[in-house]
Amino acid sequence: MLRVKTSLIKKTVCALMVMLLCVPMVVSGHAADDDVLYFGALEESIAQNVKTTTAEKGIFFTSGLVQGSLEFLSNQWVFSDISEGTVTFQNFVVNQGDVVKKGDPVVEVKVAVDEVEKEEVELNLSAAKRNLEEYVADTKLLLDQYKAASETGSEADRQLAALSYTKLLKTFNSEVENREARIDEYTLRLDEIEDLENTKYINATTDGIVGYLARLRKGEVITGWSFLCVINDPEKVRVVVEGGSDTLRYNMPVKIIQRTGNRNVELTGRVLTMKSTASSVNLIARNDIIEIYGDKSKLMPGSQVTIKFDKTYVEDAVMVKKSAIKTDKKGSYVNVFVNGFSTKRYVIIGGSDADRSWIVSGVNEGDIVILE
Repeated sequence: MLRVKTSLIKKTVCALMVMLLCVPMVVSGHAADDDVLYFGALEESIAQNVKTTTAEKGIFFTSGLVQGSLEFLSNQWVFSDISEGTVTFQNFVVNQGDVVKKGDPVVEVKVAVDEVEKEEVELNLSAAKRNLEEYVADTKLLLDQYKAASETGSEADRQLAALSYTKLLKTFNSEVENREARIDEYTLRLDEIEDLENTKYINATTDGIVGYLARLRKGEVITGWSFLCVINDPEKVRVVVEGGSDTLRYNMPVKIIQRTGNRNVELTGRVLTMKSTASSVNLIARNDIIEIYGDKSKLMPGSQVTIKFDKTYVEDAVMVKKSAIKTDKKGSYVNVFVNGFSTKRYVIIGGSDADRSWIVSGVNEGDIVILE
């Protein structure tokens, strides 16, 4: 009889436990969601194996990147200003991006002059000097004779000699001046030819940064006024984002980054172009323009730059670890511990970075969120 009663009691207890497990659990006065598993009385022991995180407030930001190019608004072209002789290119003595001063050498050249012309000028110069010496000697001798005759003989002979002396002296001075001027011309021309022979470099015409270099081979003949390179004014440069970017806004602070080989430059700037729906389409620039601050002489002309900016920036944002966010057919949600129970909360996410998500609504600061 005792064995029968004991068996009956065990069956009754089992039936009660089954009934209890089948009753829907209630959290915070609301019926449990069909998609959520609640721990009930077993919560304490299970929670020990669950990883959690706390929703915290802080600064949330994500960075955006776009590519741009440098636009120099003022520059000078360097040409070959050697118009005589045969000029051959040797090499550039500067590189793109170098800072130069006016008069600094930028191109090494070799100049070959016309040897026939040079020899002709030398012969003409020598002959002009010799002729001048002979003319001066002969004329001075004749002048001395006229002077002597003007001091002796009859009155008529003296007057005629004096008149001849005066006339010859005037002609003599004019002729000497003309012949000396001709000698100066030959001398100047010979100096020009010798300067051409000694020309080794073509120099910078202004201060600035060396930009585009012409493609020239060693030994290539350079004709008069051939283009050699560009020198840019580093103070008059800006960044252009071709086609614009929807993420850039007027007056937005940005960082301008350029990495070329071992050259790393990082400057600050701000967006100058405005995109407003209130503005006429005709007044909105197709490209975004960015003003640059700092030492712009370090920038390499012709190379791309990266524009970095804060795409999202919230000073007092509620954030949780990104791994805590789950999704289902209704949207994004997190599992939060409330009074020892796990509850499912749908959330609105403002943004995410590599580690965290900014929760616009659905979670408050200090909430304990289940990670796994």
